[in-house]
Amino acid sequence: MYSQKESANWYFGDYAGLNFNTDSPKALLNGKLITNEGCATISDPNGNLLFYTDGVTVWDRKHEEMPNGQDLKGHSSSTESALIIPKPGSKTSFYIFTIDQPSYYLKEDSPIEGVNFTEVNLALNGGYGDVVTSVKNKHLMTYNNSDSFEREYKSSEKITAVTHSDGSSIWVATYFIDKFYSFLVDQTGVNSEPIISVVNQNVKPEFNDAGANITAIGYMKISPNGKKIAIAHSSTTAGNERQGHKRSGKVLLYNFNNTNGVISGQREILSNAYPYGLEFSPNSQFLYATNSIFDSNDVFDHGDLLQYDTGSSNVAASKLIIKSSQNVAGALQLAIDGKIYRAGYKVFAKGLDLSVINEPNNLGASCNYLENAINLGGRASNLGLPPFVQSIFLYSFEYEETCLGNQTHFFITSEDPYDSIEWDFGDGTTSIQEEAFHQYASPGIYLVSLTLSLNGVKRDPLLKEIIISEPPVVVNDIYDLIQCDVFDGDPSDGFTKFNLEQANQPITLNTTDPIQVYYYQTLSEAIADTSNVKALRNIYRNTSLNEVVYAKVSKSNTACYNIAQVRLVTATSVDLGEQDFYACDFNNTGLADFDLSAKSESLIADLSLPATTKISFYESEVDAAIGTNVIKDNLYRSSNKTLYMRAENDAACYGNGILNLRMENFPQLEDKIINVCSFDFPLYIDSGIDAVIVNNYTFYWNNTGANTNQIFISSPGEYQVTIENKFSHCKDVVIISVIQSALADIVNIDIDDHDVAIRVEEKLNFLYSLDSAQGPFQESNIFTNVSDGLHEVFVKDIYGCEMTSKTFNVFGFPKFFTPNGDGINDFWNVYGLDENQVALEASLLLEIYDRYGRFIVAFNPLNTIGWDGNCLGKQLSSDDYWYAMKFPDNKIFRGYFTLKR
Repeated sequence: MYSQKESANWYFGDYAGLNFNTDSPKALLNGKLITNEGCATISDPNGNLLFYTDGVTVWDRKHEEMPNGQDLKGHSSSTESALIIPKPGSKTSFYIFTIDQPSYYLKEDSPIEGVNFTEVNLALNGGYGDVVTSVKNKHLMTYNNSDSFEREYKSSEKITAVTHSDGSSIWVATYFIDKFYSFLVDQTGVNSEPIISVVNQNVKPEFNDAGANITAIGYMKISPNGKKIAIAHSSTTAGNERQGHKRSGKVLLYNFNNTNGVISGQREILSNAYPYGLEFSPNSQFLYATNSIFDSNDVFDHGDLLQYDTGSSNVAASKLIIKSSQNVAGALQLAIDGKIYRAGYKVFAKGLDLSVINEPNNLGASCNYLENAINLGGRASNLGLPPFVQSIFLYSFEYEETCLGNQTHFFITSEDPYDSIEWDFGDGTTSIQEEAFHQYASPGIYLVSLTLSLNGVKRDPLLKEIIISEPPVVVNDIYDLIQCDVFDGDPSDGFTKFNLEQANQPITLNTTDPIQVYYYQTLSEAIADTSNVKALRNIYRNTSLNEVVYAKVSKSNTACYNIAQVRLVTATSVDLGEQDFYACDFNNTGLADFDLSAKSESLIADLSLPATTKISFYESEVDAAIGTNVIKDNLYRSSNKTLYMRAENDAACYGNGILNLRMENFPQLEDKIINVCSFDFPLYIDSGIDAVIVNNYTFYWNNTGANTNQIFISSPGEYQVTIENKFSHCKDVVIISVIQSALADIVNIDIDDHDVAIRVEEKLNFLYSLDSAQGPFQESNIFTNVSDGLHEVFVKDIYGCEMTSKTFNVFGFPKFFTPNGDGINDFWNVYGLDENQVALEASLLLEIYDRYGRFIVAFNPLNTIGWDGNCLGKQLSSDDYWYAMKFPDNKIFRGYFTLKR
């Protein structure tokens, strides 16, 4: 008989694996298997690995290839490439059922092999197992052999198994086109004559552009109780370019008869989809499916995890979307911990985690689905997970009442058939009752086993560890929870709101153990409410003076509890009154910073409260009354708001009050720079406060001691004014810098050919004009292409203050002259000299040389008409000549010109 521990180890994906022998699955990093989809694993009844396969190669428990364990006829891209079935009546023989990929995609030269089975005998090869060569790749007929099309493609990629109603034999079911094939496996081996069930859905092989058989894809699962079978057809047609190729899939639900293997009663529960993974809940009520959503261009949009209630009169209408995400549809597989695990990955990423349905027997969101929650230690899951005989997950029991001193109740939760039963409670005592009650003598961890028998055949025991806990320790005497009588209009009537959680630590003697505490008005209510759904709210207003409530203290993750009593005592409080507290919004953000620490100190002083008083602030009246959610920031940023104050003295409530936060929208003021001319003084300057609200503020000018908004000044300088709101006392300081513009001092005029640069002493902003005091003015101090001759430059500052000017000459040297007596260019001389500067330029000298550097003539260009082209009375020939004009400051201009005749 098959036991749950035989599915304790999983190997799948790219070297991925999980071990379920611990409380939570542990990643296995020693696997050798690489597969995109199908795989299978088997362990012994104690959860020790035996062997695993991808449908092609078999690895033993040492992770070495098993002798003769190569070339099985599965395929790594077949949805359910392999399924391992224990041979009934044997503890050493197993059958590996394999399904090939029913297309030539990625294997053009290989035939399509269909469904086959292979026997593994663990009694061989020193107990590590060997493939029995005489029972290797034995073919099973899952098609009409007289139909050439069916004979070529042979099968889909679907296979599943469940225990026969006799509790010993096993049904193995597969599907092709419009027929289910159910093969019986019993003590004599595999019966190759299947039970064939014809159904209405016809799904023929269809191929995409790459040659893959797209209608063969998708899982098939039988429910653990053997009564239903579900099938996922990822596609039922090839689709078309207009609607896409991945939107014709379906999920169908059928009835399964685990006595005769007949499948009937077709119900279509999902259509126009691309489903892949399927799994039933342990109690067989809910069916889960994964579905990928594609657009008409076959582009993935998102993936859905779906839930169906198979007990509903309209299963299709019971569909719930548990989660939509970017995870593609992958396999779903039930594990021995009663949880369903989901493979798959985000598009364009590796699936380095599995997702998990923690409570699959629950409806909707209460199934507690967590996505990408199980880390695989860096390994990838891809799409597939290892399937098992579905009925191994049916055999189960539960228990309740694990508190020492109470009787623990054990009961079977599965529908597995049996005719006798035995409980072993792990402390040396046993029972044969269907519902057993047992009281443990001491706390501890106990290994409880349940063994079922059918027709004289014992199943392997189902083991569970249970923890028997001592009840939590609580105080014996009534605990007084004291609360100020506040915020209800009558601080002396004895009625107020209590935060019951404030009693948790005192009544449990400040335990560090994880506990939950629930409060009730009566002891009977506390005992009767086993699910704690009728407990009082933690914020509770007493209904009578000195009311006593009952605290039910439970240890976390147990049903073990104890009861304590809490008396609700009210105390008269001091009224702190209603206070207004102002702060400033300097930046017009709608928020201001309120210094609550400073306010607390001023209240204690103003109200003459004891020095040991502590005032705390809260955003709600309830929080202030019960002392929860205190505002921790001393500098509290807020808009206009009402806060609530709680005063405490010697750790007990002392008083309460209201604090109104008043935000003052202080005008946005900026420091100013005022540029003035000397003739502007004296002048008025002001703080910048608008005249409409000026009476709301006081002013103090540091320089002058004046206390007015406006002052009269007679000199430049930096003036500082402090502005304060008369009501909120918000303050701001404005600095006004009054700068007198300076007269430009032209220190030099640089002339380079006909480009002129004006240099001034001050590093200020000036405007420049050439030859006109009226402009136009320019910001640049450089003038280009200035004509020869005398010029005057005018300089003023940008504020229109005083202007200064200076004259300068621009010289020009002709490029040629023609001394032929026609009155045009008969003499060569420099242009642009000021003839009025003769006295100043008496030593000015212009020298001329021939091309060989021989001196020809020298003259003062200011007192002669120029050179006539002669030397010592003789005409010189046409040629280039050089000049050197020397100034009294030793500055020399050199160049050449041409004499043309």
